[in-house]
Amino acid sequence: MHSKTKIEIRFSDIDMAGHVHNGKYLCFFEQGRMDFLSKLTGENWNWRKKGLILGRNEVDYLVPIYLKDEVYVKTSCDHVGNKSFTLAYQVVKIKDKKEILCTKGRSILICMDYEINDSVPIFESWKSDLMESIDQT
Repeated sequence: MHSKTKIEIRFSDIDMAGHVHNGKYLCFFEQGRMDFLSKLTGENWNWRKKGLILGRNEVDYLVPIYLKDEVYVKTSCDHVGNKSFTLAYQVVKIKDKKEILCTKGRSILICMDYEINDSVPIFESWKSDLMESIDQT
């Protein structure tokens, strides 16, 4: 399972150098993550009872993105542990019908049961789809 999410670059995303500000990439990752998770959980998941906390973010900036660029974030799972899993992101722009990798990143997400306020093993209903995502990488 993968997701590919279109990112609309806004004027407020641009910094003094004329390209997307480095802090905005975490927002792009968040958009990709939410798209990926909605495919993973379906519409009826109760995030107030069982959810995730973000344990770590990593960002590698490779090529700048500008205001008029056509941009997507591709999201997949690249590691499944006992209580956590890692999502991998590729932010790409389309130029001359080719994808240019602009940014890579990863997030470690920890499964939480908010009713007991503690981390828990990865939810059974998620495991196979997460593992499938790794196999497709």
